[in-house]
Amino acid sequence: MSPSLAKAGSSGSDVDAPNAMIDDKRRKRMISNRESARRSRMKRQKQMEGLVSEKSILERKIHEDNEKYVAVWQNHFALESQNKILREEKMKLAEKLKNLQHILASYEVPESDKDMEVSDKFLNPWQVSSPVKLITTSGMFKF
Repeated sequence: MSPSLAKAGSSGSDVDAPNAMIDDKRRKRMISNRESARRSRMKRQKQMEGLVSEKSILERKIHEDNEKYVAVWQNHFALESQNKILREEKMKLAEKLKNLQHILASYEVPESDKDMEVSDKFLNPWQVSSPVKLITTSGMFKF
């Protein structure tokens, strides 16, 4: 017989009192367990919502970081290309400077020749030493 039937079928209150206390304890425990399970489910639900939110935030951050990475990589690649061009230009200019220094070295006057005086005519060959007469065209072209 179940405790509830025994309670209803018996007329003695002596026998029913211990069973009633056990049933009352069992009922309180069941209510407490249900409430605890409900709180546990609510807590788990909040944790799950928090994790889903955190996942969404992290995925967005990963996407933003990937975009930044691509931009930085493109900038790095552009700088590397520009740096390569500048290095090549530097090498060409260094070679040109070396050639110019070589040319200048070939034009240097030896120490033994520095004492010699050179006439101004030889230094400035385009200057005429005699006075120049101007030629006028006043009468050459008459119509």
